[in-house]
Amino acid sequence: MRGFLIDDKLNKLVQKYGTRNPYKIAEHLGIKVLFEELGEIHGYYNKLKRIKLIHININSTEEEILYILAHELGHAVCHPNENTPQLSARSITSELKIEKEADYFATKLIIDGSHEEMINPTKYDILKYYGLPWYLDRYIN
Repeated sequence: MRGFLIDDKLNKLVQKYGTRNPYKIAEHLGIKVLFEELGEIHGYYNKLKRIKLIHININSTEEEILYILAHELGHAVCHPNENTPQLSARSITSELKIEKEADYFATKLIIDGSHEEMINPTKYDILKYYGLPWYLDRYIN
């Protein structure tokens, strides 16, 4: 799925539900968010008998949870019928196409423009402002 198609899906969701909050969007879409002990796994998305589920490691920090939820929501929106690989510390920078698309979705969802008061921020300043991982720099214009 191309970036402009992901942007279109994301913009329609934000407009329809009036929020960029991934928790609220997941709720509106009927996606169940489960917090579980997942060891080294940060989170994953799966669909079981037409029920969409996002699993998040209960040991993640608040910042990590926001990104993980937005990333897995990206899978649910962009790849609803695919059970995704589990996102672990070792695979967090996965080069799989669907992982890149979910990263793009998460980055665009979380970056809401509130950083625009910063004076000449770098991509890394912007990522830090939102608590996002450094490797998402490729998705910032």
